[in-house]
Amino acid sequence: MTTEEAERLLFEEMFRHLDRIEPWLKRMDPSGPYDRPQERSALSRDDKETHPHRISHAAWHALSHAVDHLNCLRALLRDAHTMHMYAPYSLARAALENACAAVWLLAPEDRTERILRRLRLAALDIRGGEAARRLLSDAPGPRSEEERVEELREIARQRSVNPKAAVQRLSYAEIVKVAGDTSPAGSVPVQFTWRMCSAIAHGDLWATLNVVSREEVPGAPAGLVGMRITANVETLSFAVRLALDMTNAGRRLYDERSRRSGT
Repeated sequence: MTTEEAERLLFEEMFRHLDRIEPWLKRMDPSGPYDRPQERSALSRDDKETHPHRISHAAWHALSHAVDHLNCLRALLRDAHTMHMYAPYSLARAALENACAAVWLLAPEDRTERILRRLRLAALDIRGGEAARRLLSDAPGPRSEEERVEELREIARQRSVNPKAAVQRLSYAEIVKVAGDTSPAGSVPVQFTWRMCSAIAHGDLWATLNVVSREEVPGAPAGLVGMRITANVETLSFAVRLALDMTNAGRRLYDERSRRSGT
């Protein structure tokens, strides 16, 4: 089998996997109805406990971002027939970390832990939004950052959640690690893939050298190596598979927690 034939088979396999997003694309269609959790389901109860920072809204939002990035990647590769060297990894990264956020929110069996995680994610969003606002204006918003964070602490107190823990600093590195623990592949491949894709987005040399296909070419000055760089379909396919698996895990959790028989 030639290299070209092997790459074609990898592309075809990747497209088959990417087609798994079709059911979710239909569900997230803005022209359709919002897929609400059933009354008396676990997620419906979660939403009441965390209102107005509803867990179902946050999970749906994260999954929608994951699916949208995967859909964009599919359009780029299959419809536009374009394989960039680096840009697809940014799309895979966004899909993976958003899918991890949904899994991280929904995976705990304990409601108190789900509430705690939702409040921490809300605190991360508040702090990020306020930091962006301060770049544009010194004028305060309708409510200060501290007032908005205090609202989260109050929700925590009402639900017997540690208010300090409820607004503890959160990073996507933590989210990806913890969500990775639920993956059949294990946390290390999920973490490594996310870090690799993130490093490609940042233009880090170590990731470039480990992701792309490269061939040494003669003529480089002494002490240097000349390389011909090309896209690596196998590496991208692996990243896409992990992102898809995590997205589908998030979708299954969302559906399980949305059913009336949930706990």
